[in-house]
Amino acid sequence: MPVLVVVPLTAFVIALTSVRTRRSSANLAMFGVVVTLALTLLVGWGLWKTKTPFLHAYQYINMPVAFSGPVNFQSFAVDIVLRVDRITVAALVAVELCMLGVLGWHQVMGRSEPGPARFHALISLLLFACAGALVSWDLAALLAFWGLAGAVTYLLLAHRWGSDEAAIRARVALALPFATDLSLLCGVAWLYSRYGVQNLTSLVKILHANPGWTVRSLVVAAILLFIGVAARLALWPLHSWLTRTAITAPPAALALTQAVWSVIAIVILYRLMPIIVESNAQTVNALMYACAVTAIGAPLLALAGNEPRRIITLLGAGATAACAAVVIYGFQVSNASFAIVGVACVLAIAPARAAGVLAASAIAAAMRTDNLAEMGEAWARMRESALVLLIAALVISLSAAAAVANGFGSRSGMGLALGEAVLLMSIGGARVFLAVALGPLRRRRTFEPDRVREAPRPSLTWLYLLCFGGAAIFIAALVPAWLRFLDGNRHSAPSVGAYVLWVVVAVIGFAAVAFAHFRNRESPVRASGLAGAWLSRMGGAGSRYFARFIIAPATEIVVRIGDRWIPLGDAAVGGAIETSGRFTVAGTRLPVVPIVVALAVVLTLVLGLASPGVFK
Repeated sequence: MPVLVVVPLTAFVIALTSVRTRRSSANLAMFGVVVTLALTLLVGWGLWKTKTPFLHAYQYINMPVAFSGPVNFQSFAVDIVLRVDRITVAALVAVELCMLGVLGWHQVMGRSEPGPARFHALISLLLFACAGALVSWDLAALLAFWGLAGAVTYLLLAHRWGSDEAAIRARVALALPFATDLSLLCGVAWLYSRYGVQNLTSLVKILHANPGWTVRSLVVAAILLFIGVAARLALWPLHSWLTRTAITAPPAALALTQAVWSVIAIVILYRLMPIIVESNAQTVNALMYACAVTAIGAPLLALAGNEPRRIITLLGAGATAACAAVVIYGFQVSNASFAIVGVACVLAIAPARAAGVLAASAIAAAMRTDNLAEMGEAWARMRESALVLLIAALVISLSAAAAVANGFGSRSGMGLALGEAVLLMSIGGARVFLAVALGPLRRRRTFEPDRVREAPRPSLTWLYLLCFGGAAIFIAALVPAWLRFLDGNRHSAPSVGAYVLWVVVAVIGFAAVAFAHFRNRESPVRASGLAGAWLSRMGGAGSRYFARFIIAPATEIVVRIGDRWIPLGDAAVGGAIETSGRFTVAGTRLPVVPIVVALAVVLTLVLGLASPGVFK
């Protein structure tokens, strides 16, 4: 099991010290992923007939900090606790499948991207960070791997260093996740300050048994931890670090980021839920409502704008948010075991998201546009890429529908809200497919439609691997035996009517878009383009007002304090010290410092003698 974590790091070190060419760096990164996948399957084979997870602990830091008080606070210890259970194995397989498909596609379609050796080395480092975060059972070690994965993600999204627009848009991918990662750090520090324990198994046992615990402290910890995870799940309004880089980032980096972080974040949320659910019902409900808002709001935002990669990004974020709501509700309801369904559905959504982004990128490159209004005839010219888009849209919407069917009834308010989210997801996915595949492809300046060709066959093979891998995981999520294998609990499958209801909702969305498309294609696309332009103007106006009324005054205050007021104050104080050592009283120069000291001594004696304690 430790070798499983060390292999990606070894691949990164080898790439960093020796590999320089494109082909060798790609082969090395893919070899590291394949070896890691083989080790993961080996560990999964060892866990096949046992429910006990593999556990290895290595002492990293152990310093005495006190000699009295509670035992938990007498020393500061950070242990590297590697714990692998069946959920971890499934998550690692999903991550490695996504990396394998993205690397294979990028090796064919990303030949024009700069810095191939650096790019593939960063992917190996990202795999190391993801594996470390998934197997870490100590919160400090988890936070270290989480931060490393965040730094590598920014470097991947900002990999096009020759473009100013890419660099400007990538700033959000650095600043916003950094702030939310600080929230996760504060949550871990808050728990350690209250309990003195960082191991999840030991921490959950003493949440209500440690002296001095309060519900308020658990509420604070729950909110801080959830904010840290919510940004990586791309929950609204923390989703802009993905949507702003959806066009300028390298397609492989964007697809890999969406797929990998959705898996890591949902697994970490599943593990932190025993802590979050112990806060109070109001906090847990608020977090579930936040996921529901994103599940509805992200597909709504996808209706505004005609950029296919941004639309697929928002649809995936909405589906992941619906699954996160199922996870939270599963822990809130006593004796409920359907929380694992949300995790299993996200494992299916992740490869589909990656395949959809890569297929949309290939089509956009072939048609030389990122606007759905200018795309079309992909079913005749790029049929296999268009088919990948259709399968990705179906897997994303149907996975969200399956999670909702397992978690919520059709008569509950949350079930109704998430049903609307499923409807919007199906509308968004069908809109992209129909506009790209069946719309007219018109001739533009310097563009000839007859030159549009299908992507090379090897890249399509990797896209099919991602699509059918996601579809296979989705079908497995519908089987109670697979869910029982993941968490070791008994699961009862929902009624056939529950599945049929949500599938019908998704079909209605596809049918509505098909009807509108065949009736009048131009009007929906034009309306979405106008809505996207209006949203961009609103966002630009908001950014300008924020810069004018917040950033500019704060910058001016800092400049005045640092460049003007502090030097003036230093000069005034220095001049006063230099020239006011003596002052003139009635024409006589007297020393200032002795007089001030004498007055202070006299005032102290007077106050002391006047107090009642002296006379007593």
